[in-house]
Amino acid sequence: MSLPHVLLGLLSRGPASGWDLKHRMERDPALGWDAELTQIYPALRRLLRGGFVTMKRRRSEKGPPRREYRLTPAGRREFGEWLAEPLVLPRPHDAALARLAFLERQPRELRAARLVEYRAFVAAALKKSPAGSTAARRRWRVLLESERAWADAERALLAAAPEEPPAPR
Repeated sequence: MSLPHVLLGLLSRGPASGWDLKHRMERDPALGWDAELTQIYPALRRLLRGGFVTMKRRRSEKGPPRREYRLTPAGRREFGEWLAEPLVLPRPHDAALARLAFLERQPRELRAARLVEYRAFVAAALKKSPAGSTAARRRWRVLLESERAWADAERALLAAAPEEPPAPR
């Protein structure tokens, strides 16, 4: 997936400024994408040069004029072609997931505490997650629910496992 395609998708929902697009991403973690304004604006310039979006300056009540971006027919085609590409399993690049993968390298008490902490984090995200009005949001909720179930299962395994001997010093 690429940021320009995510931006085209967000613009398919309606015109927006770069600032608006950043906030749409933040409000909807189900998109599976996050970007900083320093990434969004250059991507918008590339989309503009490529003819995938148009830009119009609009007056703003707060500060300088807003640059509002809209999809062009070429942008709609590009977005449609990207959507039609074959689906593949996501390949996460997430430090938090990597830390969870190495839980066994931590002492038992710390593992238990990390699982409690992670479960609470997932439960809070589930509470904030809106009901499934789109496929992406329904998928996000299922992923969060499975993460919560995984944390519970790991805690149960840890509680049932025999005590570990202290590590040699």
